[in-house]
Amino acid sequence: MGMSVGGKKGGAMADINVTPLVDVVMVLLIIFMVVTPMLSSGVDVKLPQAKTASEERDMGQYMVVAVRADGAIFVDRDQVTMDTVSTVVAEDRGNRTLMVKGDQSVKYGQVREVMDKLQATVPGADTMLLAAHKPKEGEAP
Repeated sequence: MGMSVGGKKGGAMADINVTPLVDVVMVLLIIFMVVTPMLSSGVDVKLPQAKTASEERDMGQYMVVAVRADGAIFVDRDQVTMDTVSTVVAEDRGNRTLMVKGDQSVKYGQVREVMDKLQATVPGADTMLLAAHKPKEGEAP
């Protein structure tokens, strides 16, 4: 890395070295690319498709209760049982809205059973979001 101290007149040149700026921007871009997929809450499940679903971005503002394909129940990323799900939700929820995610291969009755238990035992859990995948234009259902 050299520095030019002027031409024939002997004054300092005002050239900007952009290489360090590009390096910093590239590092920030890589960090955001790695962190962004981790922002969604809860355990990943394959959601059922619904044509009438409205899009709601999950950026960690919801308490997610997920029912996986094998019947396992998760609150955010912690596995719980049917007996303890309402206790865990009541302790950790705060003012967050509940979002229920059910795997597409799980029977609706299993998801409904979890929702009924939460509604009956958790104060203020009378409103829940039910997660679904809205297919994009031209995407096969």
